[in-house]
Amino acid sequence: MDGRGKGTPALEREPTDITRFADSYESFNRIINSLQRKYVEIKDEFANQNKVLAQTNEKLVALTQSNLAATDFLNSVLNSIAAGVVAVDQNGRVTHFNKSASAIYGIPVEEPRGALYRDIIPPGKPMHANALRTAETSRTVEAAEKRIELDDGTLLQLSVSTSLLRDEQGRTVGAVEVFHDLTKIKKMEQEIARLNTLATLGEMAASIAHEVRNPLSGIGGFASLLEMEMEKGSSSHRLVKKIIRGVNNLNDTVTSLLNYTQLEKLNTTVVNYRDYIETEVERFRQENSDKLGRIELLVDSVTGGRESSFDLQLDRALYRQVITNILVNAADACGDAGAIKVKFNRLSRQTAVSRYSRRLLLSVDETIVETVISDTGGGIAMEHLEQLFAPFFTTKQGGHGLGLAISYKIVKAHGGDIFAESSSSKGTSFYILIPTRIDSEIREHH
Repeated sequence: MDGRGKGTPALEREPTDITRFADSYESFNRIINSLQRKYVEIKDEFANQNKVLAQTNEKLVALTQSNLAATDFLNSVLNSIAAGVVAVDQNGRVTHFNKSASAIYGIPVEEPRGALYRDIIPPGKPMHANALRTAETSRTVEAAEKRIELDDGTLLQLSVSTSLLRDEQGRTVGAVEVFHDLTKIKKMEQEIARLNTLATLGEMAASIAHEVRNPLSGIGGFASLLEMEMEKGSSSHRLVKKIIRGVNNLNDTVTSLLNYTQLEKLNTTVVNYRDYIETEVERFRQENSDKLGRIELLVDSVTGGRESSFDLQLDRALYRQVITNILVNAADACGDAGAIKVKFNRLSRQTAVSRYSRRLLLSVDETIVETVISDTGGGIAMEHLEQLFAPFFTTKQGGHGLGLAISYKIVKAHGGDIFAESSSSKGTSFYILIPTRIDSEIREHH
């Protein structure tokens, strides 16, 4: 075989390699085209997903804004209502605590949130009337009257209602309590009861006055005629004069009773209490110089200086009767010599509550002006102290027993209280308590 015969296989193999290369190239192109199609599809899908995501984001932003607006509106409503609102979760932690709850309990509005209910708010009585018990037992209460004593001694009278909080699936997630301060309502109830008693007594007094004064007028008239006809200085003349004095005394008693049963119509004005007390004591000193004799009459403010100058809402004329009646009694107790001291002070909220919470129901924005009139007399027997302000009770010869009763009535009309403490060694002290409002910014929180 020659050389050409030997080269034939090489020529036969060359088309096979080209064919293979062409097949590979075509396969590669198919893959590239497929990838390009996939890329276009993915790009379109990505664009669609971005569009959907953008729409979802827009809805989420709108929903978030709506939720924030709803939350702001809810908080605005909760902080605007006069009722206190406290909510807790299933673990007993406070989740909501509005401004009214803060004002009623005297607790800063942000302090309780996240804290355990039992660590912040006293349970009071009845024990079950609160959100914590409702969350624990699922037992709700409706308008339950609840009595709470705060750390500073403040006594609160509340009306409490509770209910369960549930999520969208109806599962219990906590509880809420809504409460109102009944302190002012209780004061009004006490005042209404007092006025009803006075009205009943007034009707009785008017009837008695009518029945007594008619014969008294006849007796007094005939006695005056007899006096004119009798010889002056005779025993008969002296007896007739006693009859006339007795008639006049009875008539004065009936008049005092009618005055006592009248309902007070307070005409209050703002007075500087220091100036008012000093003026009234000086008036009494001048008008009763003969009664005072060697009795020392002093006026003192507990704090002294300008701090003792403050304003108070008073009916000047009626309150003057209170001061005068007590000063008269103090002067009578001292006799020929001794001392009378008039002290006054605007108590701090904490002091007012700790001393007198059992005597006066104070709102969270109130304190007490305390006036003490003391004498160095022989004191009042213990068995007489409780009857001291009762109508017609007296230990004085010829007294009708209405002076202190009227004083008590006037102080009560001002929303206050009056009482006395006494001992044979130290004399007697009359305490006059008048509630007054305080600035919420300086109210003490405990």
